[in-house]
Amino acid sequence: MKKYKYIVVMFLASLCLSCLFFKLSAAEKNPSNSDHPDIEFQETIYDFGAAGQQEEIVHDFFFKNVGGKTLTIKGVRTCCGCIAKSVSNKTILPGESGSIKVIFETRKYRGRRTKSIFVESDDPGEPEIELKISGIIRTEMAVIPEFLYFGDVAKGKETTKELKLIQIGEKELRLEKVDLSAEYLSAQVCELVDDRNRGFKINVSLGTNTPVGKLAEVITLYTNLKRRPRIDVPIAGNILGRIRVKPQMLSLGCLKKGEKASQKIAVMSADGKDFQIIKVVASVPFVSTKVSKINKDKGFEIAIKAGKNAPAGKIKGIQGDAHENMHFISC
Repeated sequence: MKKYKYIVVMFLASLCLSCLFFKLSAAEKNPSNSDHPDIEFQETIYDFGAAGQQEEIVHDFFFKNVGGKTLTIKGVRTCCGCIAKSVSNKTILPGESGSIKVIFETRKYRGRRTKSIFVESDDPGEPEIELKISGIIRTEMAVIPEFLYFGDVAKGKETTKELKLIQIGEKELRLEKVDLSAEYLSAQVCELVDDRNRGFKINVSLGTNTPVGKLAEVITLYTNLKRRPRIDVPIAGNILGRIRVKPQMLSLGCLKKGEKASQKIAVMSADGKDFQIIKVVASVPFVSTKVSKINKDKGFEIAIKAGKNAPAGKIKGIQGDAHENMHFISC
């Protein structure tokens, strides 16, 4: 009997020591929070599962101030521009709750993605907490490339670039229509079927009538997909005439009011033939120009100067564009 009493006493003693140890551990982990704010989130990671491209994932991260003093949210920052965020209230009284709304734009992402949101507060124990939103972004198709760049192309030269529309999902992909933003652009469509890909190949061509200057157009693809019925692909390049201007963009830098500044532009012949500059027109009235002949290179040098009468502030104008603001005669 004494033996059993001894066992019961030892058990109770062990239980008391365990409780005491647990309380001490809890006190060490979370010392008295009555004298400071203490932020506690219900969750720090949200998995949205699967979503498509061009969707918005909206989620609220709820938190509570379990401390004894008012909690202040100092700021919320994100890792990229694809996430918008808002705070329900920046000051939370003890025992009250708040939330941080997060909107994640899936855009053209593909596969598993994880994005972070950082919450800064005046909680001395956790001044910054990282929240994460994660999931898989599925797509039914892919456009390769997503940006069609022709580079430098001589005027009058027909040039073609290839664009691919590839089926990725199980649903059959159909290309219903192709629209081009300019009459000098053309497109030929054919089916793309090989061991790895199924879809369409679009050959986009610049005609010989493409005007000189910067190329900025769009090709629009219409599909049978509900999530991506319309796909806009930017087209860019630079169409070069027989007169080449370097540089095509000029900066006079940062000047003090009344300070003079000058830069030079070279105007050359691409085919080696002589030409003359009849007139140079600047859209900024306080800018003066002086044209000098470069004999050995069969070209010209234009000195551009900003006068003392230039007003304070940013200066923006057009000067030295061979196909719009300069007039040439070939001979």
